[in-house]
Amino acid sequence: MKVPRILRKSPIYQFLRKTSLGRKYLIKTGKLVSREELIQVHAEGVPLKLESSVKDKPVVGIVYPEEMIPGYVIPKASAYMYERFCKTNGIEYRNYDIHASDWLDKAKELDVIFWHVDSTPSALYEAESKIYILDKILQKTCFPSFHEVWQYEDKCRAHYLYQVYNLPCIPTRSSNSREESIKLSETINYPIIVKTRTGAGSFGVKKIDNKTKLRRYIKSVFSSRGKYTLYPYERQKDYILLQEFIDNASYDLRVMLVGNKAYGYYRYPNKGDFRASGEGNEDHSRPTPISVLKEAIKVREALESRVLGVDFLYSDKYKQHLIIEASIFNEIDPPSIETRLEGVPGFYNISDPENICYEEGAFWFPELIAESIIKQWIIENT
Repeated sequence: MKVPRILRKSPIYQFLRKTSLGRKYLIKTGKLVSREELIQVHAEGVPLKLESSVKDKPVVGIVYPEEMIPGYVIPKASAYMYERFCKTNGIEYRNYDIHASDWLDKAKELDVIFWHVDSTPSALYEAESKIYILDKILQKTCFPSFHEVWQYEDKCRAHYLYQVYNLPCIPTRSSNSREESIKLSETINYPIIVKTRTGAGSFGVKKIDNKTKLRRYIKSVFSSRGKYTLYPYERQKDYILLQEFIDNASYDLRVMLVGNKAYGYYRYPNKGDFRASGEGNEDHSRPTPISVLKEAIKVREALESRVLGVDFLYSDKYKQHLIIEASIFNEIDPPSIETRLEGVPGFYNISDPENICYEEGAFWFPELIAESIIKQWIIENT
């Protein structure tokens, strides 16, 4: 049985995973594998090799996830794919414990740092604080960069960027004013979607049907305590994010971009759910419209993100695909199904946005990230 993403983010589930029974379940279901099994998992993707002419290579620091069971790892964790890219290309890499007190001293020995940042508020605070130092002051090549992590998993910040760059997003209102929020409840159309600033897997996304319920929500958010969220230590306090409800949306479309490659797949809502990020309801074989790929490229350029996943929703009312949200980290699928047209795994070559074409190739997305970031370092240091 697949555990819904919304439950996987809950504190109770996180606690149960660390129990003896929970660990056995993770091994039995393949959520954790041995190092030997990991090699077999990674073999599904073609190894990426740098040009033989490359002489100067960086020293890479990789932030690894905690091993719940010694010797067992998460097979799709990005860190192990960054590691594989380094091994393939003879690049020196180290286990960089960024959580330890000596993280600054250890950083002096590194040129490039990879850190798949978790989406919890506590992890984001640590990441923003430390990546600012690493990126802006020590001038390390980091993925994510400070600019990228600043907008990661923060729907309010993302909304500001969509506004300033005039990107085609679902009509949204964000306010830190209680008085204005109450006035908005009088004028907006219902139902309305409310969102918390942070929350993956559709958690923190709620549909409100009328003014009475929205006012109750607003009063809770702007109260002295704020409103509870998924995270016991984090309250939604003094802000609201209201998004127009797009009726009859039968799917959303995720486009993932890295370097000159793009991937796209469709997601369909569970029965009775307005959110299209339902578990298991994905179609990786349906072609992505070229117009949407071009729009995703524009979004990536505007947000100055080297890697980006953009979720679109088609609106009959506006007659176009609109941005739901964008993220630098996305669910990782095996290369054989990431995008698979007519039974052939591959990607969209977006090196020339005016001549986008589909090409065959089975690559792990995190390895493409490693290739892109390390090539960036080589160019900047040659």
